[in-house]
Amino acid sequence: MMITPTLHRRIEEMSEVLRDSVAWVVQHHPNISYILEDPAKVANAVMTTRIRLAGARRGSWGGIVRDYADGVLDSSDGPMLMALKQSRAVFMDRIDILFDDLNMCTGPPHYDALDANAYIFPGSDCTFVLLGLMRKPFADERYDNVSLATRLGYVIAHELGHNTLVTRLDATARNAVLRRYTPNYHNEALADLVSSLAIMHAGYATAQDVCNHVSQLWCARVPLMWQPSTTRVHPGPNERGDKLCQTFVDLGLM
Repeated sequence: MMITPTLHRRIEEMSEVLRDSVAWVVQHHPNISYILEDPAKVANAVMTTRIRLAGARRGSWGGIVRDYADGVLDSSDGPMLMALKQSRAVFMDRIDILFDDLNMCTGPPHYDALDANAYIFPGSDCTFVLLGLMRKPFADERYDNVSLATRLGYVIAHELGHNTLVTRLDATARNAVLRRYTPNYHNEALADLVSSLAIMHAGYATAQDVCNHVSQLWCARVPLMWQPSTTRVHPGPNERGDKLCQTFVDLGLM
């Protein structure tokens, strides 16, 4: 009801292009691959990570890969027996979704489906994109490819970029590339950079485009004398775009 078929199709097509691009970046981009102890392992994790869209119908690209519960009703069953058999089938289906091989990819999202959020458990073969991100300012079927890629696409590629956590990192190399960020931001900053480079490599946008859109998405008014917390892991409002754009300049991308 919330996502049009056109937007659903565009998200699917763009996500697969960005997946391939993220895998290329972690293996071949000189500013990323030399940070990673095992780039091939990271690329494999990227390629096997399934992108789940909260609320997508079963069997669709972003939905649960399992059939609807079937109570195996018989024509000789009475109404009460039919209700009981189907109720049992639905109950067992929900139990299976939660506990089938303890696979976090087969069940519902861990957060409210309407949240403007996305998350991944690196190495668990799935990432969830929640419905709050599939609307303006992150997505709209009328967005051109530049806007869609640097907004919702940026978030999806960012989550795929977190697969850098499946291998050890060269701290010296990481600190050099991410010198604009304090250490508590490094995991998120690395995913931001991987995502940005993947968007550029895929040909969706330039470094300046990414800088502009990310800066606009995380632009905010903050109270006088406000300072970001030293314990948070995501760069704060405004600085997320500022530091990413500064990093592009450092790397000669702008």
